[in-house]
Amino acid sequence: MHFRFRVQLADALGPVNRWYCSQAHGQPINDPELLVIYFIKSGGAEDFANRYEQAMGALNRWYCSEFYRCDIRDPEILWNYYMNYCPPPREPQEGPDDGNIAC
Repeated sequence: MHFRFRVQLADALGPVNRWYCSQAHGQPINDPELLVIYFIKSGGAEDFANRYEQAMGALNRWYCSEFYRCDIRDPEILWNYYMNYCPPPREPQEGPDDGNIAC
């Protein structure tokens, strides 16, 4: 089975999607078919595609290669590096922009 398909299927059948799918159906959902359908219809597949593209992109390849101190192009290593070391995207902050930047 191709690596991308395996990790996408793991995302669709994983605990986060299972929780959201169960919330949407109002009961616990364990059926793989329902979980995949929910994953696709709720935007999970699109989100996964964006994350996968970033993980395979030049910027992540550079950081990953620097981390391992050699040229990395293996999709599994790039994905694992991206998932373990890249910070999640920041949500927009509400409130006035007073020029103060908090780290």
